[in-house]
Amino acid sequence: MVVFDANVLISLVSGKTHRDDLARIEGVIAEVSKKKSYVGIPTPALAEFLVRTDSATHALLAALERKSSIRVLPFDKRAASECAILDRKARDAGNKRGTSRGVPYQKVKIDRQIVAIAITNGAEMVVSDDSDLVTFAKAAGLRALSVAELPIPQASLQQPLEFEERSDVTSRVGSPAPPSV
Repeated sequence: MVVFDANVLISLVSGKTHRDDLARIEGVIAEVSKKKSYVGIPTPALAEFLVRTDSATHALLAALERKSSIRVLPFDKRAASECAILDRKARDAGNKRGTSRGVPYQKVKIDRQIVAIAITNGAEMVVSDDSDLVTFAKAAGLRALSVAELPIPQASLQQPLEFEERSDVTSRVGSPAPPSV
């Protein structure tokens, strides 16, 4: 299972996402589906994503629910317990913010919740363009990558060739020679 952060979801639905990044994200989803696994979306990440969806919220939630390769992961008792352990470790090390120095503590707590959800659900990897979350996930023992670090699927590396209409070619070159008999 792979966990996506809110910024990955935003990239997935945004019309502004670069073609290569979109291919990377869709490649992860396809790979996970092929393995009969799923992409997990932690509820704190989902909440962050939905803040900006306005009138599209219900349609986006319905679309997520229809995808068998995508599951919303709750912040349940197991995740809360794991989050408390992560918080305790940071406090015992002398800094409640852990590896995220100078970051608002509220953000650190949300990042811990996302990582705790990933850990308790057995995630293989966390994908996020939030460098603080990537650093924190790695410190907690998870594999974590940004979208740019994901491989571009081979099929997406093939650039489509745009051919001109046959009539355009013949008008520039002249009409084709008649077949010889």
